[in-house]
Amino acid sequence: MSRAFTIALATAGLWAVYLVVTRFVVSRAGLDPWAYTLVQLLAGGLVIFWIGRRAPGNWQSLFTPWMVGYGVLRVAITGASSAALAWLVASQSTLLSTANVLMGAVAGLIAYRLVPSPVERAALSLLALGLVVLIACLTPSTAYYGALWLLASETGVVVTALAVEKHPRNRSDNMAERSRFTAETLIITSIVLIVAWSVTGMLELTRSPWDPDGNAFGNPTLWLWGVVAGLVFRGPGQWLTFYALRHAGTQAYLIALMLMPAFTIAIELGAGHAGWVDPPALTAGEWLGAALILGAAAWLMVARLRGR
Repeated sequence: MSRAFTIALATAGLWAVYLVVTRFVVSRAGLDPWAYTLVQLLAGGLVIFWIGRRAPGNWQSLFTPWMVGYGVLRVAITGASSAALAWLVASQSTLLSTANVLMGAVAGLIAYRLVPSPVERAALSLLALGLVVLIACLTPSTAYYGALWLLASETGVVVTALAVEKHPRNRSDNMAERSRFTAETLIITSIVLIVAWSVTGMLELTRSPWDPDGNAFGNPTLWLWGVVAGLVFRGPGQWLTFYALRHAGTQAYLIALMLMPAFTIAIELGAGHAGWVDPPALTAGEWLGAALILGAAAWLMVARLRGR
């Protein structure tokens, strides 16, 4: 197994733990999810920025069209995935997120003329079947709204992954330069997030982060969990993601992420047994869809490890 693919698998495990921890923290501690996200983006970005502090550059690189566009797209992805979780549990969302592998295969074919091997095409067909079964069996019926939001989010994930994979700064052999680039993507995302949140607050579409009657940033618990999540999950996860994209490519990275549902379900079962979160309660049809999706994941990984 290549080092890059191993790191991609480890990153999938890290993000799975992050999802369950976030679900526990936000629901049990009653934290504002947007403020929590903002704090962890800043904390993760600043620590990775410190790692890349020796790289040449200035703050103007933070506001290039590419970087601002990335930040806008990441905020849109975060908003769509957050909206999805209003109707989906973590297990459902991670299973549905494997649709990005199909999207990545189509994008790779269109953008780079990367044609999947016959084995991969068969596995992708099984994945598509699993997604159809899962979506057809989603409960409750309102979960379909979550599925639509999640598919929109995963479309953005594929676009950003392809953009990062080919970006010259992420292709650099200088680790400090790559770290600074990674940090800037986190920091610009936090800036775009607070601007977007403030604007929607002014338009009274959401509660303003500056509402004196609110508790967006005045909660010490939020700062504690946000900083910890940024240092443990968001910063390292972003750095490892960019590393995997650089060395393994978008499609291989997305295939590795297909193990996230297995990780998430296992972690949720353990956390549910401990009473920290509600355990996953999938229907028989949803479990069938999950089995097909995880079978496709295993098939794709074997194909990758055997050189397609």
